[in-house]
Amino acid sequence: MTYTPPNNILKILHSIEFQEPLAVGDPRYVNTQAARGSQKTLKRLALKFGLMLTDGQFFPPSQKHSLFFGHRGSGKPTELRHYAQELGKPGRFFVVEVDITKQLDCNNLQFAEALMVLARSLLAELKELKLNLPQDALVELENWFAERVLNTEEAKEFTLEVKTTVAAKGDIPYLLELLAKFTSAFKSNVTYKDNLRRVIRNSFTQFAVVFNKLLETVEKRLQEEGLAQRVLFIIDGTDKMRYEDTRRFFVEDAELLLAIDTLVIYTAPLSLKYEGNLTQSLDADLMLPMIKLYDAEGKPHESGWQAMRDILLKRADESIFTNKDDISRLVEHSGGHPRDLLRLLKLCCEFAEDKQIDTESVDQAIRQLASEYRCFLEPEDYKLLAEIDRNPANIGNDERTRKLLYNLALLEYNDGSWRRSHPVIRMLQGYLLAQKSLTPTKTTEPLDPQP
Repeated sequence: MTYTPPNNILKILHSIEFQEPLAVGDPRYVNTQAARGSQKTLKRLALKFGLMLTDGQFFPPSQKHSLFFGHRGSGKPTELRHYAQELGKPGRFFVVEVDITKQLDCNNLQFAEALMVLARSLLAELKELKLNLPQDALVELENWFAERVLNTEEAKEFTLEVKTTVAAKGDIPYLLELLAKFTSAFKSNVTYKDNLRRVIRNSFTQFAVVFNKLLETVEKRLQEEGLAQRVLFIIDGTDKMRYEDTRRFFVEDAELLLAIDTLVIYTAPLSLKYEGNLTQSLDADLMLPMIKLYDAEGKPHESGWQAMRDILLKRADESIFTNKDDISRLVEHSGGHPRDLLRLLKLCCEFAEDKQIDTESVDQAIRQLASEYRCFLEPEDYKLLAEIDRNPANIGNDERTRKLLYNLALLEYNDGSWRRSHPVIRMLQGYLLAQKSLTPTKTTEPLDPQP
């Protein structure tokens, strides 16, 4: 069936999804490799995990924890879903995709509970696959729960609830129910959360051992059935954590990550790449570049413009715009950031006075997005952004710069070799004053402050 973009304001609003990655086969998907300069990203990712895509040679490492960097909202989960289709072909990887945000509170997240979600997701996939495991495959994991968790004083109240709601079936369904109770408690029950975290941390070494044994058993069965050689976890949502939680997860708790002998890809915010204290045991050099509308010298990058237009017009039919030039204005003010382009489209629909999006609605949408950035920017931020725009080469990674990257006020292009402020910020009075105060030299003209 041929896909037709919506031409109705309400239907457009309904079709805009910020948090949900596009499934493989979704007609709204746009191939952005040329627009980003990421044609070799999948090849590099596959090689990191021991797979030669050209001929299928397969020599995976025993363990690898890889971080996939990129700006929040740049499309990492959607790209990873398409990568997973290639990586998960028969005889390669058994891919387990995990969206942390759907099962845990990403505003208060630690690796201890994230590992519970990994275990739950793996067992759910095995149940769906109907892969028969040896009868004793789950015994050690069940014993860990019984001895190290359910019998502890700290988890007494939680244990009482579990005993009244979880049937002791002694198989995958039993563990799935138990893990579901765990993740639910971590997400919504503050009383249990700290106690359970303490229990898990105190016995984490034992849990890592039994989880590694389970993974070994699962991979052996997958190989025997000719389904896959190794399990590969793709974890989304770890780039949406609070700034301080991100650092604890990947820096302070790195030894917990590395205790699990498996293959994992984590989405990670670009700002983390420049922390400088990531352990060398984490593979941390792969990133999804931003879609670029211009090159470092200011020359238009046509494939970037076309990709962003396609992203927009697959959510809203061109006929909805009274002035076709406004489509380019929305793309321009997005800075090549896919989610901000969709945010602008959403705002246009909300500001529209009639059944179409006119120029005034586009003006209001752009001003509204700019005002949202103004809420968290400080005077020193404007000064730094103006300085960077004058010399966009990547020449520093102090804490203020990393926070601007984290908050998307500063966008990074290509392989990170150059940066520019978000276009809507260049409309703000704070930026214009900061730019005016720069010492006289060659400057980059801001966008028209009155769109």
